[in-house]
Amino acid sequence: MFFSLNSSRIWVILISLALAQQTIADSNLSPYTIHHLYSSGRPLGMGDAFVAVANDYSALYYNPAGLARRDDSEVNLSMDFGGSSTIADFSKDINNSGTGKTDSEKVSAMSEVLNKYYGKNFGGRFGLFQGVMVHPRWGFGIIPMDASVTMTVHKQIGPAVNLLMYGDTSVTYGYGKNVDWVNNGRLSVGIATKFVNRVYTNLPLSILELAFDSQIVKKSSLREGYTLDADLGLIYSPQIDPESLLYFMNDYKPTIGLVVRNVAESGFTNSLKLVNKEKTEAPEKLYRVLDVGFKWDLPSLGIFGGRVAFDMRDIGHPAFNTRKGSHFGMEFDWTVTSWWRGQYRFGLNQSYPTVGVSALFSIFNLDLVYYGEDVGTYNTPLENKVLMAKFNMNF
Repeated sequence: MFFSLNSSRIWVILISLALAQQTIADSNLSPYTIHHLYSSGRPLGMGDAFVAVANDYSALYYNPAGLARRDDSEVNLSMDFGGSSTIADFSKDINNSGTGKTDSEKVSAMSEVLNKYYGKNFGGRFGLFQGVMVHPRWGFGIIPMDASVTMTVHKQIGPAVNLLMYGDTSVTYGYGKNVDWVNNGRLSVGIATKFVNRVYTNLPLSILELAFDSQIVKKSSLREGYTLDADLGLIYSPQIDPESLLYFMNDYKPTIGLVVRNVAESGFTNSLKLVNKEKTEAPEKLYRVLDVGFKWDLPSLGIFGGRVAFDMRDIGHPAFNTRKGSHFGMEFDWTVTSWWRGQYRFGLNQSYPTVGVSALFSIFNLDLVYYGEDVGTYNTPLENKVLMAKFNMNF
């Protein structure tokens, strides 16, 4: 026989554990991560609090009402790459665990790898050849691929890896308009319509699956679908009565932002079947959520300026709680000339610290950001630490 009796028993036990583990994991596959269709290095550096700021090209995605407040045009071409510091080591250990080994040795080696990383979380995100063009009142953006992967090593009955992956292609058009002064304040409204094609997987990978096939993302497991949806936004800047005790606040230009995202929430009910022609189950939908934000400008000191922002985002998302919805940040500008300037920023993203820096020289702009995001359950936080670099050309 190919296996001895003892080996056969071992395999029966392992397969039984894997099947039991699969049953348990299948009942807990609702993602606890709140995934954003688009993220940019500048907002992430200030805790991803940008709903009431929305004063650059990314307003198209963060709050389309910001398009109404533009007085010039901007074209941004970019690529970004981000990941956990140990994701490369984890992937390397997974790939090397089965090299030159017998079947039983592969299972044993994979068990050692997963035990080594037990309780750890790994993530990565990259966007390729993103293009956004904004003008006063309108904007247009194409993102060919915005992909993110999150992996968590856990033990239920045996070691396993929970895999969550989004791959989004989107085309977005936005329009903003200033409304007549309301109650001595300035009101801007906007809408961003979007087409999104999503490739998605969310499943547990058992020790046996990884031992005999170290390819973590498999084409056969991918779900695919497309949808049309829209975001509605507003930005309001009040003007405080000169006779009010709070009149001094006008110097800080207080601003309120609000966005209702994914108004239709229609889901990815149709598929182009570009990646997987067999899988019929729809990807996770774009949830209808509410984002509310506040912004205060800081006094200018010579070449320096800045702002403070606070957002409560994703209200209405199945994974929402106060911790996951909270975003706070501060940003400090320095400007030498229109073509040589930069920014420093820091904040809290879902209670985890973020730090970022940007430098623009001529048309070249580099954003570096280190941030944490919560990928834990509703009651148990789990931080995914990500270092991201975004390479831009701004015209």
